[in-house]
Amino acid sequence: MRLSLVVVVLSLTCVQLGVVRAQCTDVDNDGCEECPPMRDPRNDGPDDDGDGLCDAGELAAGTFSGDPDTDEDGIPDGAEVRWNEDDDGDGFINARDRDADGDGILDGVEAGLTEPPPGTSPVRFVADADPTTTTDPYDPDTDGGGVPDGFEDVNADGAIDEGELDPNDPDDDVTRMGDFDGDGLPDELEGREDLDDDGLPNFADPDSDGDFVPDGEEFGDGAEARDTDRDGVPDWRDTDSDDDGILDVDEVGDADLETPPRDSDGDGDPDLRDFDSDDDGLFDAFEVGDPRTPTDTDGDGRPDYIEVDADDDRISDVEELGDPGAPRDTDRDGVFDFQDVDSDNDLVFDRDEAGDDDLATPAIGTDDDGLPDYRDPDADGDGVQDGFDVCRLVWNRDQADLDADGEGDVCEEDLDGDTVPDDEDNCPRVANLDQADRDGDGTGDVCEADALGDLEGAGGCSTSGTSNAGALLLVGLVLVRRRR
Repeated sequence: MRLSLVVVVLSLTCVQLGVVRAQCTDVDNDGCEECPPMRDPRNDGPDDDGDGLCDAGELAAGTFSGDPDTDEDGIPDGAEVRWNEDDDGDGFINARDRDADGDGILDGVEAGLTEPPPGTSPVRFVADADPTTTTDPYDPDTDGGGVPDGFEDVNADGAIDEGELDPNDPDDDVTRMGDFDGDGLPDELEGREDLDDDGLPNFADPDSDGDFVPDGEEFGDGAEARDTDRDGVPDWRDTDSDDDGILDVDEVGDADLETPPRDSDGDGDPDLRDFDSDDDGLFDAFEVGDPRTPTDTDGDGRPDYIEVDADDDRISDVEELGDPGAPRDTDRDGVFDFQDVDSDNDLVFDRDEAGDDDLATPAIGTDDDGLPDYRDPDADGDGVQDGFDVCRLVWNRDQADLDADGEGDVCEEDLDGDTVPDDEDNCPRVANLDQADRDGDGTGDVCEADALGDLEGAGGCSTSGTSNAGALLLVGLVLVRRRR
């Protein structure tokens, strides 16, 4: 019997508590509810920062109980209209949102504040440039004319500047065509965000991402905005549209919005949207190296990713590349051929082994072994490495070099090195710069026994069997006999 009575009493108590709890209300909207029979708002507990909100209520709402102006907009937390609600749906309640209505103008500016009140940080506070005109911090279109306050006050300073509309005059809203910067994108689409931090909101900035390409051009011609790298960020908002690690501003070519962006390979896709800007079979992301200091192998001021001949050896990168999936490194020195000035490490520059300066013609291969000379350390196949071969392109295993000038005899046009070409030299194997030929027989004096042409045969005898010297010898013999 006693147990039943206890159960009945507990049941009645729970019902009474439920009824009381249902009657609790936050009479003073300070974050703490008052329940009967004690409904005195003065009993809500401490308010350390004196902003009119009880500490317990601020803790629950996410504002700071020790800071009277959590969002530093100049309006104390307790003075914010609907302080614990999120008017613009951005995820922050009004007391934590410097722009409660999301129109792009800070609440303190809309309220006409020119000085930060006590408890507001002077560093974060923004003053109203014209306190004689105010707008509603909690209504994105104060005049109800159809154009949000932030799109009428372009620089969001609270003053009506030249070219701006009056956010308190609904009649002038009809003059706005919906594309303030004339870039082809509706103001509503671009919004009030300042993507490139240049002081202009996107709707008033023809180049919202600051890459020197107009938003309209980057948007494309379709109904949906172009997103080259498919990262979910449209090109007109993407500072690296092709996701190659190189900022669009570095690929565009110049800072003139009027000129078309650079298209290095002329394929119709500008470099900032081209994964292979020079069409050499290698992605820009691979060729660039460190985007902060792009690789420029030949040091000509043009980075490799827009160069068709990165090492300036007169052999195209496409030809040197081999398989794009595994770029060729002939000498295995860790430098790919298209960036290696001596691909076969034969001590002869690739440029000197290319054959000619025409990128359109393939590099020569001297010994028909299937390898071009720039990848063949012994171009003529004579067993002597090119860097040490006195006649690199002509087979000459003996390495004969008569004049020791470093150019082998088989490919020398001046064997004796006297500067007279062999086909004009009257003594091609003996140096004779003066080309002296006293007897005029076409053979130089230095390489013939009878330079005067007055002797013939061995010992200098003439063809007639006599000569002045012979006569003298005969006379001498006669005189000797007489004396005997």
